[in-house]
Amino acid sequence: MGSLRTLIHAAIQHLFAAERLLLYGVLLAGAVIFSFPFAWMVGTSFKINREMASQNLRIWPAPPRPRRRTPYIDTHEFRQPERPDGVPEAVWEAVLPQLRQRVEERLGEWTPAALGEDEVVGKDHLDPTAYRQAMTAGVIAKLEERISDEARGKAAAVQAREGGGKLAESAIQAGAEAILADAVKHLSNETLRDVFDQCYRRFCLGTCRIRVSDYTMHLAGDGDAWQSDSPDAKLVHRTAGPVRIAEARIDFSPDRRPASFLMPCKLKMDPASVDRVFVSYRGDATWARITFDVTRNGRRYTTHEVANLSDRDWVETELRWPEGAGDVMEPRTYLFLRDTGPAPAGAPSFAVHVTLHPNTFIGAWRDKILNHYRRVFRELPFGRYIMTSLALSILSIVLTVFSCTLVAYAFARLQWPGRDLCFGIMLATMMIPPQVTMIPGFLIYRYLGWYNTLLPLWVGTAFGAPFFIFLLRQFLKTVPQDLEDAARIDGCGFLRIYWHVMLPLVRPTIAIVAIYTFMGVWNNFMGPLIYVNDERLFPLALGLFKFN
Repeated sequence: MGSLRTLIHAAIQHLFAAERLLLYGVLLAGAVIFSFPFAWMVGTSFKINREMASQNLRIWPAPPRPRRRTPYIDTHEFRQPERPDGVPEAVWEAVLPQLRQRVEERLGEWTPAALGEDEVVGKDHLDPTAYRQAMTAGVIAKLEERISDEARGKAAAVQAREGGGKLAESAIQAGAEAILADAVKHLSNETLRDVFDQCYRRFCLGTCRIRVSDYTMHLAGDGDAWQSDSPDAKLVHRTAGPVRIAEARIDFSPDRRPASFLMPCKLKMDPASVDRVFVSYRGDATWARITFDVTRNGRRYTTHEVANLSDRDWVETELRWPEGAGDVMEPRTYLFLRDTGPAPAGAPSFAVHVTLHPNTFIGAWRDKILNHYRRVFRELPFGRYIMTSLALSILSIVLTVFSCTLVAYAFARLQWPGRDLCFGIMLATMMIPPQVTMIPGFLIYRYLGWYNTLLPLWVGTAFGAPFFIFLLRQFLKTVPQDLEDAARIDGCGFLRIYWHVMLPLVRPTIAIVAIYTFMGVWNNFMGPLIYVNDERLFPLALGLFKFN
């Protein structure tokens, strides 16, 4: 009998353990499911623009791949060949080796050239294995997209004619020939050049423009004016469309020394009148850090903000001196030039330097994570917006807690004529929609001269909030009368009882009032939109709207 009782007890314990394990498993699964949007949001903030425009959705960003040499062939640009829609699997398996052979033969005859450039890009500085792999995958991917509906229909008709079962060898070959003949028609030089331009990563320097104090723009030089200033880097000058560019060939491997390029400028005006410099360049996705130096009248000015070659598109970076900066509230898409001392002896009166610093894998990850955040906080003064919202939140919390607790104490613990009537009138104000009081409130604040100030956003909290007063009153009514009588016997007046007895007892409710007040003020968008017109006074909600 005892052993049976022991077995039953053990079975019940195992049952409770299994139930607890199931409960924790369900809770854990729910937490993972509901955390998915937040993980997606955080991962998206780390992605570069090209990843966000990609059709392949990923929660986390692709890992950065810093390089020691440039130019190079990016083997990760194109996916592996996939079966096109409407083509039977057996037909695609038959046509893929033939298509790959045709592409490789065509690549053997073709000499790569960058898109729009008149000089041929040789294969001597490229990895032949990476070149063949990337080009083959890229060309096949392009041909997949261009297979006509007629060819797909012929392949599908073969399968339908065979009844959808196992295809005969002759039927497979007929479908493969139709697909191959249609795909090879698009195997042109234009297709090869397009694929090569997508997978051929190179850093190029373009034109350099300057703006002088009279707001006129001048061309300081094009790609032919750039010179290499490092022994491990050289420039190949070529034409890209209507302009001349300089393609850099850099090897960071020996001792990780930076590569520097120089453009000496012979200006027809006084170099001191130059207030802005615009440098155009093409990134190569090596994640190398790039800095800019400008020599002007014997002084050297350098950018200290982090910028890197995370993308592969042409960009134009604007450089300004701090004294030439515009309004502090305007979007700052430019970099500041800081004075770093006298220029080297023999330096030209005006010159532009571009320096590439090799990056490590950890450094590339750090730059990728912080890339968008640095850009956002540089373009708009989000620090000012956050401090404004914090100041409004703190003021509103202090005034709301003080006024609401004091009024609630008067309604709950004090006896005075008309108390219940005033309390009912206060509750009735909760039934008035805020849209009704919006225009009268605006007219009052404008009459007081408070328009375009922060006063309307926090002064009103000094008069209390009906809901919070009601909440605190109901809680204060639960406090025993004996505590108040004991304090009164000890000589406490109404205010001391309020401060030393009642407030400590309603701390949980005060915390609720503070939390809800903070959330309301922090997320308040309509109030600042109505009363604030000066961007220097924008809180975070309005600043985010401006940024959007």
